Amino acid sequence: MKLFEDKLRDNYRRAYSGEDAYTYYDNNQQEKIVEVRELLNKWFENYPEENKLELQQSFKNSFYNAFYELFIHETFYCQGYTLQVHPLLEKSPKRPDFLAKKDKKEFYIEATTVSYITDAESRSENFKQKFIDELNKMNSPNFWLALEKLEFKKGKFPKVKTLRKEIEQELNKINPIDIETRQKNNLLTHELKFDDDNILIVLTLFNKSQAAKKNINSRPIGLQFSPVTIKNADEDSGKILKAFKSKAGWYGELNKPFIICLNLDFNFNLKHDVDWAFYNRKSFNSLKPKFSKASAAFVSHVSVGNIFNLPKHRLILNKHSTYPLEIEKLELSYEDNEVESKRKDIDEILKLDGKPNFGIIL
Repeated sequence: MKLFEDKLRDNYRRAYSGEDAYTYYDNNQQEKIVEVRELLNKWFENYPEENKLELQQSFKNSFYNAFYELFIHETFYCQGYTLQVHPLLEKSPKRPDFLAKKDKKEFYIEATTVSYITDAESRSENFKQKFIDELNKMNSPNFWLALEKLEFKKGKFPKVKTLRKEIEQELNKINPIDIETRQKNNLLTHELKFDDDNILIVLTLFNKSQAAKKNINSRPIGLQFSPVTIKNADEDSGKILKAFKSKAGWYGELNKPFIICLNLDFNFNLKHDVDWAFYNRKSFNSLKPKFSKASAAFVSHVSVGNIFNLPKHRLILNKHSTYPLEIEKLELSYEDNEVESKRKDIDEILKLDGKPNFGIIL
């Protein structure tokens, strides 16, 4: 079976906010979506046959978590390992994601994702994106709109149809020549403000090019400005370490090496936040043994949107591990006592032929 079956596809649109990811990737025919779909199908071929149906269902239920599990399987499969899915443990009813085997050497693997935002923040962001998607259905033939400010004053969803109509009426009153004149003279851009008991929204206008005017499928809101927040580095690294710590003790005492794989979302910094989590907090290089059940942390920054964009990783060994990882069997670059040993990056392991500017905007 295939992860995405062969069928006729004629959908070329961008995704809507909150749209089911599996359905979107299964039905869309944009060039970059096709590349990703073909890559995932190729990886899926290497997944154990008896577990394929379960993984496909996982993609339908939790696309990005399932993607990471498939990515981890392929990363170690391409280094010559055979991976058993959800192996039984001697001292726990729980099951890790994989047992990797190569040349009579074995180790367990657990794969998990680390989110930058809380569940409450995620729900709030989804609420906002759903509103913007509805607002983007407005007719704006002459102008791009930049969303300068958006504030929901109450918890209920605003009356978007009414607001769209008000914005369209205001846009029809504006002459594109006036906007062009303001831009040429470096004057402040024209601003539209809508403020009532439910919502405050501020938009600025930019003239569309003649080519953009002909594209009837383009979304009028072309830019969104978010407030810049400065956080303590300790806060972000704490999320990474918390996820690692949770998995390190999840399965009790193990009798083999154990790699915990953490996939960070794009808000984290793979260098500084990971350093703070595993080095500045005196975790792996502390004098007192810590996390001895875990042999290493494999930290990545991958998604379907950047998988062809030369993704990087960090494989950090834990010198306090009861069962150290036999690193000579692995081809990946790794770090031991804060010293990096350069071998291969993800791009080389998976033979992705990475493109520095490749990316998907859904």
